[in-house]
Order: sequence, then structure tokens, then C-alpha cells
Amino acid sequence: RDYSLEWTGWGNPFLTARGLLVDVVGASVQEVTGLLPELSCTGGTSDGRFIATICNELVELGPVNATIHQVDERVAIADLEPLALIYRRILERLLLPV
Repeated sequence: RDYSLEWTGWGNPFLTARGLLVDVVGASVQEVTGLLPELSCTGGTSDGRFIATICNELVELGPVNATIHQVDERVAIADLEPLALIYRRILERLLLPV
């Protein structure tokens, strides 16, 4: 079949290859939560598109976004506490390797 395809986008797509950062983030999430994170490209438009061309690896990790971009957007403190610990573990693994 003949077809034509036209794509208009606001940002270029990107995909991070699995490497040190991806592994460190995964291990840190699993250590703190007991859950192995899913590597996924779902979830909407990524702000990572703005820096993807200057990074070897790019991982997005943040709080639960049930109210994101809505009136009264909020995050529960109970969601921030483990996230802060995950960030700490990531930094320890990257900056203080054993």
C-alpha cells in the first residue's frame, strides 16, 4: 500500500540505553520500596526531551502524580519521604562507590 506520513512534534523523541544510571536508580528504588521499577516510556510528554541531547543517560523519577497539572496539585508528605531516601541512595551509589 502507498501511504504518506507527516509528523509534527514539539520535541524530539529519545531513548536512554541501559547503563550505570538506569541500574543505580533501579537498585535504589528497589532497596527503599522493595519494588523493582518498570522501565517504561509511558506517562505523557517528558521534560527530559529538553536535556536528552546533552546526557549519556536520562532517567525521570519523581513523586506519584495523581493530581499533576490540576487545580490544587499536591504531593503527600508520605510520598516525599521515601522519594528523598531514594534520591539519597542514588547519590551515594554514584558518588561514593565501594
